[in-house]
Amino acid sequence: MSASSTNWEYITEDVIRDQWTAHTRPINYGECNCGLSWKCIQSSEGMMAGCYALEALLQTTLQCFYDQNCVDSNEIFTKLNISTLETSRFKLNSTIQSILNNLMVEEYKSDLSYEKYFNECSPSSCSYSYVQSYDATQAIISLISLYGGFVIITRCLAIIIVKIYRHYKNRVTPVETIEQNT
Repeated sequence: MSASSTNWEYITEDVIRDQWTAHTRPINYGECNCGLSWKCIQSSEGMMAGCYALEALLQTTLQCFYDQNCVDSNEIFTKLNISTLETSRFKLNSTIQSILNNLMVEEYKSDLSYEKYFNECSPSSCSYSYVQSYDATQAIISLISLYGGFVIITRCLAIIIVKIYRHYKNRVTPVETIEQNT
């Protein structure tokens, strides 16, 4: 039972008959029973009433506040001069929930000025850093690439070393022959 008794009500018949037992029953809003659902609401010119005040408030629109007859019927509010109000991006039939979801912001303005930032903050130096994390696939790809590079370099060096070795092995050294007279 809510504090304002909007979802359950006390039945006073038993108290009157000296039984001193206070029974409760769920309140119905139209076809919806608060004992079965907590989302029951009932509309009255855009204002909502329901099982829970917050749920009803979130589904309420601002239409009643823009209708002078509705405002006058409440007998609590004074007359509003609506013509002086600025227009809003929210429509009259927007629910309070949708206005809250948009953080009640009418317009986002972005003014990016690095010059203003540097003039205001006056940093003596500017640097940046970033953290780069490697995962397992990047590590495996790096190892395979490194291995492939070593294989290519080793093959090239082996070919060069073999050619140099063959060159020195097959090198012909001239031999001086001395002729003998007999």
